[in-house]
Amino acid sequence: MKNILLLVGIMISVHLTAQNPGQEFTNRMNHIFQHEDTSKIVSGLLIDYGLQMIEPTYFNGTPTDSNFVSMDTWRMLYSGMFSSKINNNVTLTAPDTVFDQIDNYYGGTLKNEEYSIDNNQ
Repeated sequence: MKNILLLVGIMISVHLTAQNPGQEFTNRMNHIFQHEDTSKIVSGLLIDYGLQMIEPTYFNGTPTDSNFVSMDTWRMLYSGMFSSKINNNVTLTAPDTVFDQIDNYYGGTLKNEEYSIDNNQ
């Protein structure tokens, strides 16, 4: 009985690791929005199309006392924006490329820093 359970457990874990959750999400979103005319989305971005790990509407560009974000938060916001690209009306660089460029420019010193969108602080 233990051998059967072990074999089933191994088969399930192999099946789970073989899947690509990001691609599955994209495929599902493409299926959901397949009947929409995405060319009418002028910005090229649709929040409902992407995978948002942090609610982007809190970061509306208006400086407030709560607009401080860590680099990890900024990376999640950028990744969510990149995944929201629904047509070619917007050009965004892949997140890994952007993150590597930032790390190379700052030498990785921004990983735990917090900054404000208000440049006067």
